[in-house]
Amino acid sequence: MSTIRPAESTTVDGVVAGRATDAASVDEVRDVLRAVSSASGALLATGRGRHLAIGEPPSRCDVLLRLAGLARIREHHAADMTITVEAGCTLEAIDAQLATAGQWLGLDAPAPADTTAGGVLAANLSGPLRASHGTARDLLLGLRWVSAQGELVAAGGKVVKNVAGYDLHRAHVGALGTLGVLVEATFKVRPRPPHERALVIACDDARGAIASALDARDVVEPAWLEAASGGVLGVAGAAGIAVGWLGIEQELDDAERRVRARLAGAAGATVRHALADADAAALRHRLADLSVTPAAAVLRIATLPDALGDALASLLDAAGPGSLRWAAHAANGVARVLVDDPAPVAGLVAGLRPRLERDGGSLVVERAAADVKHTLAGHGGVFGDPGPGRALMRRLKDAFDPGRVLSPGRFVAGI
Repeated sequence: MSTIRPAESTTVDGVVAGRATDAASVDEVRDVLRAVSSASGALLATGRGRHLAIGEPPSRCDVLLRLAGLARIREHHAADMTITVEAGCTLEAIDAQLATAGQWLGLDAPAPADTTAGGVLAANLSGPLRASHGTARDLLLGLRWVSAQGELVAAGGKVVKNVAGYDLHRAHVGALGTLGVLVEATFKVRPRPPHERALVIACDDARGAIASALDARDVVEPAWLEAASGGVLGVAGAAGIAVGWLGIEQELDDAERRVRARLAGAAGATVRHALADADAAALRHRLADLSVTPAAAVLRIATLPDALGDALASLLDAAGPGSLRWAAHAANGVARVLVDDPAPVAGLVAGLRPRLERDGGSLVVERAAADVKHTLAGHGGVFGDPGPGRALMRRLKDAFDPGRVLSPGRFVAGI
């Protein structure tokens, strides 16, 4: 059995882990889960610890299980366009392997050198490419995990065409490890695009930026479409957008020409510059990394794309001019807003969340220090109201982890 040793000042959202252990094999993970379950303990699994600020503070953490040692690439079938990796394998390592075959995994989640396959799935991380490539749930073919009782479970498959059945593997995406300890994943991959291009446009304000972004989308479908505050995007003024495309030079030239023509007469939209290949990719990665930039809190707004401008404007008006940094997946209606001062976080959440939820949207405090999360207790906590899905999520937890061994309290509604 893997040695469980005392943790050295290891905390998760202010909760001290009683013990910590590193696992380098699936058998070691199973041994640890059996031991914790038999002792009626609570376990939290992590890869490299980069995204532990996501979610509610755990109600307890008797054992912190670190999976960075499960970092092997198990299979890469270039002809089938699939890759199978252990949960501790980083996105950077996956990309290096796929590059040898001219392929890539279209998940530009933040901090790829420290973000593992398991972390991407557990926290449902994504970046600007979600506009064209989808999220981890869309690219996941199969999954293996260890149950709370130490049993190895598999769902899905290792080929693009699987037999029909329940998508049990996708239930783990975004569940923050509350349904099982992920140990292996199979993803579908795509050919690596030969070129990348981005057009950067300055706008007057958040509403104008979202409107211009959606206007550009209607001209030619982009690979990624981001709106952001001026400082984040690197343009003068309050806001701007970046429209990105992937493909061969001729189609990129055509896309850029058509968007320039469409926005040429648009009020408040000024084309600043075009970026190509490495420079365009660097901007995309920089926008993806905004969510892991140090801040008192990172708020995630989700609503209809054409309602996102108003939601952002309301939040920015409440906080005061120039006080917040933000970036948005304009085509998906998702924005992340960085609040540097912890004092107004609860008030900002209380002011905007009810309106978003009433219209079918949400406001989640994606990342924050433990003391900031405690101020949200009277305002729906980190996640807010999950709506009618609450009962289903509780039934899944009851089925997968009746003893509340796995990451208790971290997910929605105290799951």
